[in-house]
Amino acid sequence: MTPPTARPTTSLDAFDLLELLRLLAERGRSGVFQVDHPDGQFQLWLEGGRVRHLHFGGHWGEARGAAALARLLATPTGRFHFEEGHRHPCPGLDTNLDETVLEALEALPPGELKFGGPARITSPERVARLGWTEGQRDVLRQIAAGRPLADLAQEPNAWRLIVQLSRLRLLVPRRPRIARLTVAVLRADRDRREEPETAVARIDDLIFHRWQDELGRPLTQVAVRDPSGKVVTLPVRGRAELGPRLLLPPERLLSARLRAGDSVQVQPV
Repeated sequence: MTPPTARPTTSLDAFDLLELLRLLAERGRSGVFQVDHPDGQFQLWLEGGRVRHLHFGGHWGEARGAAALARLLATPTGRFHFEEGHRHPCPGLDTNLDETVLEALEALPPGELKFGGPARITSPERVARLGWTEGQRDVLRQIAAGRPLADLAQEPNAWRLIVQLSRLRLLVPRRPRIARLTVAVLRADRDRREEPETAVARIDDLIFHRWQDELGRPLTQVAVRDPSGKVVTLPVRGRAELGPRLLLPPERLLSARLRAGDSVQVQPV
């Protein structure tokens, strides 16, 4: 008699567990995701991308539902495989994956804040499908308004929610937009009487303050990419009513090898 062929497995150590599960759920897969863990065996059953059953059985007893996922998230190691098409005979759940993950994360220490600046929500649709308390909704509104996470995390319960959203990859750093501006000359007679810092580039106040808000810190320099692709870094200040122009004193034009009328890409540093 031929012995049964062992199922191929892959080490979980090289993967993000939650990202693996998210990909299976988003693609509407049905089957069982199984992890052979040092402490036992974990199983997550999906039907059409929805979580139908969770179980972790091993040396320390059995856990079901979100508690089973929390146990695996505490030590995400082992070897995994996914068996397509299998259905649990007696499913005990019918939830979306994000709800299950949030419940599991509630049972674990909150973890570290990965970044402290402003952030953006990667999928407003996924966030809208989840049930939030009024306090959590207020945190989400402040994130959307661009408040730096390091400040927001000082409020009660905000830290845990921010870390959970990051674990779900629903929260990433907000990257300032690139502006396309036209180079213009800072005139000595007219412009420098009010602005004595002659070595500093000027951009429109609206752009300056928007970038500063997105960075969550003072803006002091910009990177300028010229038409040939060369990048120079310049000190910068805001100035009212400049519009889509980058105003440079003549000495900066020479040192940066730029010319009046050049169309350049500018972004904060």
